Amino acid sequence: MWRHGLLCLVAASEAPRADRRRLEAYNVQEVAKLTAADAAASDYFGVSVAIDGETIVVGAYAKNLLTGAAYVYRTSDDGATHDHFAKLTSPGAMGDAFGISVAVDGTSVVVGAGQWLNLGSGSAYVYEENPQKTASSSQSAYNLTSDAARSLPAAATL
Repeated sequence: MWRHGLLCLVAASEAPRADRRRLEAYNVQEVAKLTAADAAASDYFGVSVAIDGETIVVGAYAKNLLTGAAYVYRTSDDGATHDHFAKLTSPGAMGDAFGISVAVDGTSVVVGAGQWLNLGSGSAYVYEENPQKTASSSQSAYNLTSDAARSLPAAATL
């Protein structure tokens, strides 16, 4: 958990100019840059960002032809490094825009999907961390909550 004052988390799909990377008037400087290992042009990685304690969730709603994805990162050293923990993918189809919005609270992650090709009907998918699994395990580190899992296929992949 970060305990060193103000943390400013900025998301950008393009790198900011050098003169905008440091907010010197407030003595704020970049301490980390999160990227997706499978990043591709026009994924819109960083369009939505949420942080709670040691967990950061980053949305990329245009991943794989607007199917979308959300990436979960963790730190265990007060924010000095951030490890990729899980990649959550849409249980739906192309055009879902999964990751257009994200939220995190403790072990729960919520990912919004605008479902633009379905007239924007939209959905919010709620995931709970599976404490027995890690990013290196063969099964997912996150599962849809029980109510959602009754009507949807498993949506979390690593």
